[in-house]
Amino acid sequence: MTIKYASAPPAARGRPRLAVSEKERARIYRLYVVEELAVRDVAARLRIPEANVRRRMKAAGIKARPNVSRSGLRRVDQGRLFSDVILLGVEGAAVKRKVTKRALQYYIAGLRREAKNKNSG
Repeated sequence: MTIKYASAPPAARGRPRLAVSEKERARIYRLYVVEELAVRDVAARLRIPEANVRRRMKAAGIKARPNVSRSGLRRVDQGRLFSDVILLGVEGAAVKRKVTKRALQYYIAGLRREAKNKNSG
């Protein structure tokens, strides 16, 4: 008597597919696309790790923004940038430079930290 075994299905590779509910997709979409928050800020609001936010965005079909916006700020003359902020405010300067308000605030904070470190060191 011979025993016949059914062939086993191929082993799944990697992480199992993530099912994202419509409610969760809408919430991530609102925070990331509509409010233009960074992934780290979305993660903080949802109280989950950044990697989970990125994975859920991918599963929900929400494309990540490129980091070109911030690198574009690095090519701008700092004096001009600060004068725009003084004249137009942070929101106006962000619109003019085609970046989010949060990206501009983050960049300016970095410039201030650099200046403070140069003066203290």
